[in-house]
Amino acid sequence: MRDETARGPARDAGSSGEAVSFDVFDTFVLRRCTTPDGVFERACRLAGVDVSRPGVVEAFVQHRRLAESNARKKDLAGGHGGEVTIEQIYHRFPRRLFGLGGVSVEDLAEAEFRAELDLCFADTDIARLYDQARAAGRRTGFVSDTYWSGERLGRLLRHVRPGLMWDFLYTSCDHATAKSARLFEVIVAKERLAPSRLTHIGDNPVADIAAPRRLGIDTRFHPQASNYFAGVLQREETTVSLLATAAMTGSRLDGGLRTLRRVVARDLTHPTDGTALGVTVVGPVMAAFDRFVADRVAKLEREPGRKVAVAFVARDGYLPCRLWSELRQRPAGYIEVNRRSAILAGVDGDGGFEPLFEPVDDIDHATTVEILGVDSPALKTFFRKAPGGIVPGQVLGTNLPALLGRPAVEQLAGAMRRGLTQHLRRAIPDYDTCTDLVLVDLGYSASVQKGIRRALTLAGPGPRLHGLYLLTRDEEVDDLGADHAEALISDLVVSPHVKRMLLSNVAVLEQLCCAQAGSVRSYRDGEAVREPDHRDPAQVELSNAVQTGALHFVRQLKQRLETGFDPFTDQAALAAAAVAMLGRLLLLPTDDELLLLGTAGHDVNLGSRTVVRLADPAHAASVTLAKSVSEACRMSAPPVWPAGSFTALSPSQGFIYTLFGVGSLPTDVFADVPCGKVEVTLIGRQRTVPTETPCLRTGHGDIRIHIPFTAELGLQRVAVTVGRLATQGLLRGVTMQQGASVRDAMESFDVMRLCDERLSGAELELVSGYFQATANGKLTILLPQLSQRVGVITVLVTPLGGNRVLALAEDAASAPLAPLALGLPAAAADPAPPLALRPG
Repeated sequence: MRDETARGPARDAGSSGEAVSFDVFDTFVLRRCTTPDGVFERACRLAGVDVSRPGVVEAFVQHRRLAESNARKKDLAGGHGGEVTIEQIYHRFPRRLFGLGGVSVEDLAEAEFRAELDLCFADTDIARLYDQARAAGRRTGFVSDTYWSGERLGRLLRHVRPGLMWDFLYTSCDHATAKSARLFEVIVAKERLAPSRLTHIGDNPVADIAAPRRLGIDTRFHPQASNYFAGVLQREETTVSLLATAAMTGSRLDGGLRTLRRVVARDLTHPTDGTALGVTVVGPVMAAFDRFVADRVAKLEREPGRKVAVAFVARDGYLPCRLWSELRQRPAGYIEVNRRSAILAGVDGDGGFEPLFEPVDDIDHATTVEILGVDSPALKTFFRKAPGGIVPGQVLGTNLPALLGRPAVEQLAGAMRRGLTQHLRRAIPDYDTCTDLVLVDLGYSASVQKGIRRALTLAGPGPRLHGLYLLTRDEEVDDLGADHAEALISDLVVSPHVKRMLLSNVAVLEQLCCAQAGSVRSYRDGEAVREPDHRDPAQVELSNAVQTGALHFVRQLKQRLETGFDPFTDQAALAAAAVAMLGRLLLLPTDDELLLLGTAGHDVNLGSRTVVRLADPAHAASVTLAKSVSEACRMSAPPVWPAGSFTALSPSQGFIYTLFGVGSLPTDVFADVPCGKVEVTLIGRQRTVPTETPCLRTGHGDIRIHIPFTAELGLQRVAVTVGRLATQGLLRGVTMQQGASVRDAMESFDVMRLCDERLSGAELELVSGYFQATANGKLTILLPQLSQRVGVITVLVTPLGGNRVLALAEDAASAPLAPLALGLPAAAADPAPPLALRPG
């Protein structure tokens, strides 16, 4: 017999035996939703419920689940097997709550059955096995654990496969027993079959495999996907409920996209490698984006007098371009234009260099020359006079025209503009005759589109530009004059705050969609002259694998489209699905995805050699030691994948970051709040000064202590009376930040974690982060040399012993020296001091 744990879909129905039985749902019949909840959501709409009311769809779905659970419990309490009919379920449903008091139980059941008819279709792989079995002269039939009667189930089967014939059909509600109980015994008895002469095919390892095997029935396992991918889908449900406004009125109906992903994924040999990531996530996201682009292009072409050309913008537009070519015959160009080349082509016009350098925080002379490809004595002097040879990017952009001189600026812009326009003509079919040019890119501020527009304006008349993007900063593309820009995921799909969080992590997707070549440096005879590709070869190989998987998914989608199965007909559902898939990957990556992507680099792509890490868990760990939860979640780049950096610390840390991004972190819960004071001793060469510093209770129940000091004090050590906080606990870590002022130091994300060799104790024993101390035990910290005026030492301690630190009332007139604790009193302990709680 076949091993029921084997992966992959069933390939045959056995070559011997008298009969073959098939499970129905998730085997012969698939739904355009991954769980019955999608059916319940559709039934809610068909039943006539006012779904515009916030939360009503979710309430209906949950009450439908509760009704089924209660009906089964009642049946079990009556001494039966817990198998119920759809009518018994709706007898337990609160109809009046949803304005359905005048609707009968039978009508509600019929509404749900119509929902099944709307959403169900036949699995072509299993239908082929069914046809093979009948052609071989074997008896065929269906066995299902379901609340649908045999009569209704038969109607459903013939709806998904007109003309379907069978020899037997058994449902659990008709026979009051399930497959995992006695239903297979009923079948072999009524059909007069020897168990060894029956083969059963199904997707449930218990009901469809273990139960019939106990009777000697042969089985074929037909799993829908791996447990790993099922977990990914669960994360997506959570993601879309947090991120997308569409979730307020229901989010389970996606036209069958998740079902298609599940079907394609069940053939994967390795469900967690790069190819699998392309099949299950990147391919579907890009396919959704492709449909959005195709619909907008078609809409534009329907307008009178339009002659439309389409061009995908390198390097992130490489994978979308490959998908476009795979799905349709319409020609499209692939143009190698980046932000640098597009902006430099118009720096002699309005705006100058500012659009190029304004997003750059700080820059030095060498990097500036790498980006521009030119230098001047004035530019060298400008940087030589700057503190540390570093200037803010915005300051540089403003001063560059004067530093280079007008002739040099015109020469630089003119050469790049001529090369750019030649490249557009060479790369885009019918460029010179088009009235409208559609530029397709991942996003985000339309800087390439704006740069091309400025260059074309200076070069002469050009087509109207339409930017189609996956994501945009909508305020940046709102007014483009005669041009236009639109995104699949706009601020009407997710909130502006959610969009910012997605954009802060989108570098992951950029690397996976990227062309396998360096970025454009200049042009020669219309051809792109590229920079060296600075990415690691292993990263390029991963990108290739992901794109191979994405193309495999698209080919499978194309086959289904030819049969009439189209998961992308609803544009609102299309956008919500893209949010669910992309948001989950960027914000809630699995451990396998962290292993795949965490060491990858992000090519800054401005003509420099700068490559920054996507994820940096060590830096994230230091930041979480020094800062409160909400402050840490504002971690500046690099790293350019903060969600991955936090998730690498722990899944819950990553989820907290997501909650922060959607504005769901209550300040009073996750902020650092006062909980008392602690003695600190400042130790210098000449003197020792005792003082007090506030203690802060963190959202995780730790105690954080900030100790600011200045270079003028000449301190060598700081001693913290940790024993007053806890006589036993965990020292999470000690960090130092620096700045021109205390505020600058506290706000800095340049966090240095101090090594264990700088830590010692007096009346305190510290071993591998665990400490035991007397009430006067002190942690002594050897301070590093300051390079700026002010330093801030931060100590993070977790008290052990079962007590939880409480926050003090903010208006307390005085505070005890140690924080107050809430918990079970220790045996023979002194009376506890009065507890002080924050108001409200």
